[in-house]
Amino acid sequence: MQNIFFEILYNLEDERIVPFLLKNENASVYHHPAWLKAIAKSFKHKAFYLIKTEGNGEIIGLIPFVYISSKFTGKRIVSLPFSTYCDPLLSSEDIKPAITFLRSYFNPEIKIEIKTLSDLKTELTEFLCNSEFTTHVLYMEDSLEATFNSFHGRSVRASIRRAEKNDLSFEVLNNIKGLKIFYKLETELRKRLLLPPLPYIFFKNVFDELSKYNMISIPVVTKNNIPVAAGFILEFKDTTYIEYTASDKNYLGLYTNQKLFWEIIKSAHIKGIRKIDFGRTSVNHQSLKIFKEKWNAKASYILDYSYPNVGVINKNHEKLYKIMKNINIFMPTIILIAEGKLLYPHLD
Repeated sequence: MQNIFFEILYNLEDERIVPFLLKNENASVYHHPAWLKAIAKSFKHKAFYLIKTEGNGEIIGLIPFVYISSKFTGKRIVSLPFSTYCDPLLSSEDIKPAITFLRSYFNPEIKIEIKTLSDLKTELTEFLCNSEFTTHVLYMEDSLEATFNSFHGRSVRASIRRAEKNDLSFEVLNNIKGLKIFYKLETELRKRLLLPPLPYIFFKNVFDELSKYNMISIPVVTKNNIPVAAGFILEFKDTTYIEYTASDKNYLGLYTNQKLFWEIIKSAHIKGIRKIDFGRTSVNHQSLKIFKEKWNAKASYILDYSYPNVGVINKNHEKLYKIMKNINIFMPTIILIAEGKLLYPHLD
């Protein structure tokens, strides 16, 4: 019987990683080294994998992590910042010894956070478990017509038909022009929400890294050549991830969001993809939850495990967001962009 080893792998270019992910049915886009590289570059964090290997060096399990060192929110290891979820790609019996190894490698008291769809309460007995978000996934039918008919009649199907009558155009702009169109709409959306946008460099790094593997697209909806909605869409194996979308509020009456989502779904279906991840939703955001469910997307709770007391940081985040909203009522877009550059390196 071969020996089994845990180790920390900082080389994100290691040629063993991607083949392992392609074979593992639970691997997501968030496990991919391209995603880790983009996060590390954008916020000056250190990204690495905790890997399990056989005696011949073959990877048989892994968890991606990012090490965050902040003067304001402390030092911690997160799987994974700015990611909807990131399940450990290890067997249940390997998770506890893997975390024990991680703590011994860094510091027994190092704060650790893992965001997962899996119930790991039995394995992570020393962790606090919290659930403030869900993700919604549409499992498409084999035929596009059947998928369309699974949507809510008046809220979605009728809105898509209305959008088709409004002379809206659709194209995919996988270039800097498309990225800048998306980011302009995204910053406008964040201003309406009274929150700072993620830095442009984050989206640029994600675009650059994932483009190397054809795992990203930027769909754009226009009206009379004016961009009115755009997405920042990830793709890996059998899943399309609607990671970010934004639209011009002045054109919402033309059903621009419904046009954007339907075109994304159609494009995925043509490629043979059958899962559309609609992304993270706060359990308190009822209107967004209802919007996604009317696309026949099924909710799953995201479980946030933290050791030893990272939950305190999460509560501080909530207070921080409330404070920011009260202040940001008066802030112009350029100040909100600067605020995002200052804040997000300390958050996850």
